[in-house]
Amino acid sequence: MRSLRFVGSLAVGLVLLGTFFFVTGVAPAAAQEPAAAQEPTVIGTFSLVKYVCGADIGTTGTTVPPICVDANDPNGANVPVLAAGSALSFLYEATYTCPAGSVCTPINPISVTIADNQLPGIVPVAYGALQDGTNTGVIDPTDSWLFVVRGQQAIPLTNAVTLPGGGPIQGCANVSDGDGARPTYVNSAQITGHSVSNTDVAAYCNPVPLPTAVPPTAVPPTPVPPTPAPVPIPEPITVVLFGTGLAALSAAMAARKRMGK
Repeated sequence: MRSLRFVGSLAVGLVLLGTFFFVTGVAPAAAQEPAAAQEPTVIGTFSLVKYVCGADIGTTGTTVPPICVDANDPNGANVPVLAAGSALSFLYEATYTCPAGSVCTPINPISVTIADNQLPGIVPVAYGALQDGTNTGVIDPTDSWLFVVRGQQAIPLTNAVTLPGGGPIQGCANVSDGDGARPTYVNSAQITGHSVSNTDVAAYCNPVPLPTAVPPTAVPPTPVPPTPAPVPIPEPITVVLFGTGLAALSAAMAARKRMGK
């Protein structure tokens, strides 16, 4: 009889325990999913590399175009020299990292926010996956995605220009054209959502303008005096003296002789 009562009590207890787990949604420890299979709850971190591209690089791509330069040092030898008004794009490489021991939430590329201090009001848009390990179209840990701003033009850089984010500064001291330091554009970018990344910069400058040619001063021609008209030579005159005139001339010549002239 006691055995029957014990078995009945045990059955009632199991029924009550099962009802508790059903109502509360708490599974017994043996039935819980392993940690790796649980829903991701951690947002990872981003690192950012910014490139300056001296061309319109289009709307999509899965590689960094060769014309794009990671010009971090405004005085570096790799700073591009771009003519004022030439086509310009900026490319941003975002790499997603998950803390050790954590399971991170995949990020939709369109939800990544990048701020650029020289481009107020302009938001970089997704360009393509540089590295998409799962090929799912979302940014998983260790994935790298590219974002782009295009349709820009190189600014005429002079000391009189004021840029939205400050500058220009003196840079381009070591670029290959050998023209030395000059006003240089520098902008910095940072991922601000979902998480905050490092800040990375890129720079470019303009060619040094050629000196303005000064036309030579015109030398007035030396005036040439006019050639004088030739002096007419009178025709020889033959004087014929007769009678009284000849006598008078002889008397005059005799008088001159007497006077010693």
